[in-house]
Amino acid sequence: MKSIYDTVMAGEPLAVPFIDVHGHFGPWPETVIPYAMDYSRAIAEMDRYGCDMAWPSASNPGYSGDLSMKNDYVFDFAAKHPDRIVPYCTLSALTPDRNESELRRCLLRGRCIGVKMHRYQQPPYTMRSDFMQPILEILAEHRLVYLNHGFVSVDDLQWAARKYPDVVFMSGHFDPTIIRLAGEYSNLRDCTCAAMGYKAVENEVRRAGRSDTMLVGSDFSLFKLSFGVGMIVFADIPEQDKQNILGLNAIRLMQRTRWFGEVKMAKKMG
Repeated sequence: MKSIYDTVMAGEPLAVPFIDVHGHFGPWPETVIPYAMDYSRAIAEMDRYGCDMAWPSASNPGYSGDLSMKNDYVFDFAAKHPDRIVPYCTLSALTPDRNESELRRCLLRGRCIGVKMHRYQQPPYTMRSDFMQPILEILAEHRLVYLNHGFVSVDDLQWAARKYPDVVFMSGHFDPTIIRLAGEYSNLRDCTCAAMGYKAVENEVRRAGRSDTMLVGSDFSLFKLSFGVGMIVFADIPEQDKQNILGLNAIRLMQRTRWFGEVKMAKKMG
C-alpha cells in the first residue's frame, strides 16, 4: 500500500479514512462563490481528495442572517448525503434565548455531530456564560462535540471541561495551548485548520509525543480541502499519526454518539 505522501504525489485520492471536521456550507454574502449551494460540486471535490466525510456548520456562522435558515441549508445537504455530510448546529451569542430550542430542533433533523459557534460580530462570551450551560448540558446528554472558532478564556474552558466530561470541546483553529491542555483533559481536542506555521503540525506531534488530540479541518467549502490536508500529508511524522489526524480521531468521536452504528463508510474505519 502506498504511503499517504506517495498517494498524494501520484495525484490519487487518499486511501485512508479522511474526515474534515471544520467546514461550512451555504451562501456567503461577503464573498463571491457562485456554487455555494451546489451539493454535487462539494461531493465531487471530496471524491477527488478521497474525503470520506465532512462536518460543516453554517456560512456566516452565527453573525449574519436567519440562523434557522442557515442551519437548514446544512442539514438539507446532510439529508441528501447522510454518510458524507454530518452537520454541526450553528448557534450564536446574538440569540441567547433561542439557542436551546434551535439545538433541539436541529437534533430532531437527523445526525448531528454537535454545536459550532463563532465570535465575529457577537457579544463576548465564554464557556462559563449563563446562556451556554443548557447548550452544554444537551451536548453532554448526547455525548457530542462543541466546536468554537477559538476559546478566549482558557480558565473557563478548563472549568467547562471538568463540569461536562461527556462533551468534547474542540478549538476550530490550530492552537498549541489546547493541544497541551489535552494532555490533562481527555475531552479537549484541537483542529489543525489554519496551522500555517512552518512544520506546525509536525512539531506539535513531536513535542506532545501523540497525535490523538488533533483532527484535520480546512474550512471547506469556503476553501479547498487541500488547505487542511496538505499540512498533514507533508509532515514528517509516522503514518499512524497521519491516519489519526486525518480520520481515525474523528471516527472515535463519532463512536461516542447514538447514531454511529447507522454510518456507512467505504473505507475500513480502523
